[in-house]
Amino acid sequence: MSPLVLYILPAVAAFLTSFMVGRLLCTQKLAAYFIDNVGGKKLHQNAVPASGGIALILGVLIPVIIFEGTYFLCNYLFLFCGGIAMFVLGLYDDLKPLGWLLKLLLQIAIITAVVLLDDIRLESVLLEHSFIRLPNVLSIILSVVLITFLTNAFNFIDGVDGLATAVALVFVLGLLYFQTPFSGVFLMCMAAALFGFRQLNREPAALFMGDSGSLFIGFFCACLAIFFLEADLNINNTQLDSFQQRLPVLLALFWFPIADTIRVLLLRLSRKQALFKRDKLHSYSSLIRLGYGHSRIVTIVVVLTLLNVFGAWYLEPLVGVLLFLVVQVAFSVALHFYLNSLIKNFTNQKENNNG
Repeated sequence: MSPLVLYILPAVAAFLTSFMVGRLLCTQKLAAYFIDNVGGKKLHQNAVPASGGIALILGVLIPVIIFEGTYFLCNYLFLFCGGIAMFVLGLYDDLKPLGWLLKLLLQIAIITAVVLLDDIRLESVLLEHSFIRLPNVLSIILSVVLITFLTNAFNFIDGVDGLATAVALVFVLGLLYFQTPFSGVFLMCMAAALFGFRQLNREPAALFMGDSGSLFIGFFCACLAIFFLEADLNINNTQLDSFQQRLPVLLALFWFPIADTIRVLLLRLSRKQALFKRDKLHSYSSLIRLGYGHSRIVTIVVVLTLLNVFGAWYLEPLVGVLLFLVVQVAFSVALHFYLNSLIKNFTNQKENNNG
């Protein structure tokens, strides 16, 4: 089959489906069911429908089923069902909010079922030249924790117009570029659907992703992360020099959700606040307080992510994986303190002006 039929046509179908369904969801009659009102800890200024997850799931799954249904369902049936279950959970939460504990427990149940039934798990860790084979039980537990964390880390950054969409798009394109051994049609459709949805989600957003979209996309990104880490580095992969590059490259691609989530959790712990209560401690919330627009925040995050990726790609072979992981952590810590200093100076200046 020609590349045009194999990849381009599914991608075009995914883009058009996501965009057209999204436009339909923006109409007044349908938007009324999913309006995300302003106020409280929310950052947007106007009421916007949070039903973008419907456009995303249809944009991804319909072309995949049409162009690669038999192969995908035979090989990834439970992953497919798990993604739909996460979407339904998020959609229900959008319409009738669940408590954070119940939502988390249901996520863990879905993810555990997918890990066990489709055997999607992290089985080994390679650091430098040390190969660590994980015991089966530890592998299952670690995989469930990893997928749950990455899914929710992605969900947490969905607070600025276009931010979560741009992060996911960079992640999926990165997996395509680094030749992740997963369905190329699915990855192309996911990237195209995200790009179609982004036309409606960029500042000022006409449509939000909602929990249905962020849990669906976050879940698949988390599972794809395990496929990437567990992949064999065969002779056809010309983009990576060694197995050990996979971990720093993956952390670089998903840098912002991981760093921002850990930062917020640590800040909540230090202030003895509830870990899962909505607040304005996220880095993007701080940047908005400093006067940054949504589009500028998205640009900053994408640029810093690409810098991380190029560092993992070119610097890791020179310094080794362990030292580069230290550099990645130091990079995030330095940005945290720099952001805190900006907030402190801004607050002091505001108090002086009011005084």
